[in-house]
This record gives sequence, structure tokens and C-alpha cells, in this order.
Amino acid sequence: MPTFSLDHNLPSLPVPHLDNTLKKYLDSVYPFLTELELQQTTKIVENFRTGIGKILQFNLLERARNQRNWLEKWWLDWAYLEWREPIAPFINTSGCVIGSEVTTTLAETAKKMNLNIPAAKAAFTCFYMNMFFQELRSETLPAQKSRSAYLSMDQFRKFYNTCRIPLGNKDRLVNYFRTANEGNCPTHIIVMFKNRFFKVNAYHSDLKLLNFTELYHQFKFIIENYETKSHGIGIGSLTADKRDRWAKNRQYLIDLNPRNLEYFDCIEKGLYLVNFEDLEAHNIDQMLEISLLKNPKNRYFDKSYELIVSKTGLIGSNVEHTPFDGMVSTTVIAYVSENLKKLNKDITMIESFGIERKLVDPEELEFDYDLHIENEIKNSSEQFEKTCSLLECKNVILSNCTKEKIKSYKLNPDTFAQMCMQLAYFQLHKKPAPTYETATTRTYYHGRTETVRSCTKEALKWCQAMTNSEKSTKLNNFDLLKLFREASEKHDRLMNEARNNEGCDRHLLGLMLIAKELGLETPKIFTDHAWKKSGGGGNFLISSSCIGYTNTIGTCCPFCLDGYTMIYCFSDRGLCFSITRFKNSMETTMNGIVESLKSATQQAQGLFEKNPKI
Repeated sequence: MPTFSLDHNLPSLPVPHLDNTLKKYLDSVYPFLTELELQQTTKIVENFRTGIGKILQFNLLERARNQRNWLEKWWLDWAYLEWREPIAPFINTSGCVIGSEVTTTLAETAKKMNLNIPAAKAAFTCFYMNMFFQELRSETLPAQKSRSAYLSMDQFRKFYNTCRIPLGNKDRLVNYFRTANEGNCPTHIIVMFKNRFFKVNAYHSDLKLLNFTELYHQFKFIIENYETKSHGIGIGSLTADKRDRWAKNRQYLIDLNPRNLEYFDCIEKGLYLVNFEDLEAHNIDQMLEISLLKNPKNRYFDKSYELIVSKTGLIGSNVEHTPFDGMVSTTVIAYVSENLKKLNKDITMIESFGIERKLVDPEELEFDYDLHIENEIKNSSEQFEKTCSLLECKNVILSNCTKEKIKSYKLNPDTFAQMCMQLAYFQLHKKPAPTYETATTRTYYHGRTETVRSCTKEALKWCQAMTNSEKSTKLNNFDLLKLFREASEKHDRLMNEARNNEGCDRHLLGLMLIAKELGLETPKIFTDHAWKKSGGGGNFLISSSCIGYTNTIGTCCPFCLDGYTMIYCFSDRGLCFSITRFKNSMETTMNGIVESLKSATQQAQGLFEKNPKI
């Protein structure tokens, strides 16, 4: 069955019932309001339900009758393309594979063999990334399923050959990927080294992929021929600027020399980018920091996917979030990792595959620029570095907390992690945190995500009980576990509803945007203090997502100054959290949240160890 053949048979994205959404919203704001505030918000919500909300719901239903996914264009525009601040580091994400470091022994052997370690590691990774591309082109990659339901594969079209184009007021997304049945599409890779751009063909002229050794020689050619040359000016750092300013500079470069347009076109059409770094990374903390927060001159942040190769051979990524969600890049990297495992060859064997055909030398893309562009590059680089200096990333692996152990508690591992996050934040900050967790809606036509508001009143009740030190009211382990179960069941239900597009956030967003399109005043439900206090308008204090049962971990920027990002996976080494915060926040603390997370998971597991039969 062809990869993309089932998308058009998927159900259209439904519009939830207004009453259900408002009931769910009211339930979600409860942990953050006083009794008086809750009464006031309840009145506002009821007035919305019986008044303007009815009109907006009618118009939203009309939109849904004419569009298979009523949210798709809005989400792309509102969440991404209309964003005018820099996309890096605010929208782009980074990732890394746990346990992919080059061991000291292997590195020493490779050096004795005079091998280029970064080029070898990149060649192994890129070959299987190219194989994944080939499977998408031929549509031999099986469509993904969730239980018995097929999932939309549309986002996979936008992993390769995709780029964001800066324009005034609203950017544009371009995608040149085509399946073999749809026609030709570009098949070159863009390589960056020392702030310079190079075009490298992924295929020979007879349409056979370059093998591991051939890719290695292409990468090595660039590194060896340019490592003694000066760094390029760093055109790529312009992509880290505010979008309108970058749009003006891009057009300025095109007007300066038409050849620059050809180079932009080549970058935008390429499969993906491979960035060879001057920086060393010896662990995943360092790799994620390099990928997300370092060296803007050797990046092109508008490109959908950039493979970041450190000088030590450890590899990370920088991902432009606009065209697809994290599960796409995670799937690609899982495919690469699984095939490398099956191949069972290390970097010392990179020359063993041979050069089967004459290679076409990489072509440098040499942009023409002037003093104005030099100054703009200086300004954009400095602004990026200033912003990124305020962010810090930390990964914590809880080796005693494995998916197998959590499943033995008859719990969903994701739910367990979310409950631990709630307790960790509550016991550290003495208040609940409005929390955003990603739920996929890919069982629907072109579905992307809905929000699970996982800081529920049930979760809050459990956190309060766990931190209660009053002997007269302190609950025993049996009752604490009962509260934990109730909070977990609530989370499971919310997750299942969100996957059916029955959360409250995307529906409320649609109603707000319909009001805007109709030229109406913003409804009071969106200006009420409860909206912001519960996370609405980008005010979630915890932004979270479960990457799954994988060794791939990633991170991104928190939603707000006093917030945390908590991305997590259940790796072979245990539950891994990747945490990011702003250093200039007077509320958050990295050491504090890390230690609190460790404590929370130990306490939660302790409930089950002490009550094994419950």
C-alpha cells in the first residue's frame, strides 16, 4: 500500500461541541483560580456559551463544511508563518541520540587510521536519511498506525526539500518534494563548513544513491580542502534575525546579484543540510546546546532539517518546526538508528564500501555581498548569541525509572512522567503549573496536534497530599496511591479525548480566529485573567512532549520567561528529561527542578513499591 495513499480516506477534522469544550476549559482553569475568580470566570464562560460563542461556533462549522481540516491553514499561519520574531531559538528545536557518542578507544583507532571522524559519522547517518527519502519517493514506507487506525503521513512530505521563505508580515513555506509518480524533485544535499555552503549530490547520474564511502569522500573533500581557508562571511546567520528584517536582507542580496537568488534556490530545494562544526561535543548536554544555541553563521535556520556534526563526531539536529511536528524527525532518526544497528559497522570501516563511480566534486555556493550585509550579519549574530546566552539546557536520565517498570504498575509511562512533572514543579515552586502536553491528531486528514492540559485538579490534589507535612492530616501510602490513580485516569482520558480533537485549546483558538476574521471584538473569555493563568495565549509554565520509547531526545525554548521546557523519552537507559529554562528568570531554577524531578519520580515509584498489590 503506497505511503501516502490513505491520507484522503482519513476522516475530516471534526469541530467539537461548544458545550463540551467550555466545560473542559472551566475544568482546566480550576487549579489556578480562587473561589471568587472561578465564579467570575464561570459567568464569563456562560455568557460566551449563550451569546457570541453560538455565532462563532456556527461560522466555524460553516468553515469546516468547506475545508477537510478547518484548522490546517490557521495553524500554519497563526502558530508559525505570521511569527515576526526570530525563529531561532524560539520556534526551532534540537535533538540528539542518547548513547551515540564516539568512544575514546574508537576515536583513537580512527585517528591512527587517518580517518576523518565527523565525515565518517555523517556519511553513515546521511546514507540512511537518503534511504528514507528514497522510500518516501517510491512510497514503499508503510503508513503509520495507532492501534487499528491509520495516521496521516502528510507531514512526511515536508521533511525533505522544504524551506521557510521570509516575507514581510507573513512568511511562505516552500516544498519541492514529489513522489516518483508525481514527477522529479531535487536530490542534492547542502553541506555547511566554516560558514560556507556546498552542494553535494546524493545520487549518481544513473540514479543510484552514493554509498557510505562515497558520501564520506564528498564530506572529507570539503573539510580537507577548506579547513585551512578563512571562514565564510556567515550569510546563514541572517536567518536568525527578526523575520521582516531577514526578508529585506534576502531581497537586498537578490537585488545585489541575481546569482544570489540561484544560491538561495539551491539551498531551499535541497534535501536537508549537513553542518560540520568547529565545536566539540562530548555528551548530549553539549550537543543539544550546540544544536540549539550556538554558531548561527554555520546554520540556515529556515531549512526544515539540519544535521549538526560536532568535531568529535557526535551528531545533533536543528529542526524548523513549521512544516511538521517532532514525531516526523523522530521517526526518521529512529529509522537511521535501527538500520545502523543492523549494519553493525563502526566508523573504522567507512572505506570498506568502495567508490563505485566517479564522484562529482562538491560545488561551493559563493554569495556576493557588501558592507551593508556584513553589518547585518554582525547584528543578527550578536542578537542571536545574546538571546541564547540567556538559555540553559540540561538532560537528566533516571536509570531506575524504565518503561518496563512503569508498565508493571499498570500505568501508561507517559502519564507517569506527567504526574512526576506536576509533583516536581509543585514541591519546588509551591504552586501548580499550567502545563502543555502535545497530543497527535493524525488520525484525521492532515492532523497535527491538540493540547492536553495535564495540570488537572486531580493532579493538584495528589501533589498537595504528597507535600502535606501535617501529621494530623497526612494521608497514608494507600490513600496517596489512590489519588495518584485518580489523577492518572483523568490524564489518560484527556489524552484520548485530545487525540480525537476533543481538547479545548484548538477549538477555542478557532473561535478566537473566527471572531477576528469577522472583525469582531475579542470575546471576553480570551481577555479574562483565567485564560492567561491557565496557560492560554502562550503562557504555559511547562511545555512538554513525550517523544516515545526511543533513544532520541530533544529540546526547545520555553513558552515564557518563567517557564520550563520538559521533553522526555523512555530510552534504553531509562526515563530521560531534557529541560530548558531562561537564566534571567527570577522564578525558575535548573538545579532545583532537576533535583525535584528526581525526588518526584522516586516518591511516585515508592508508592507502588510499598503497595505492590494495588
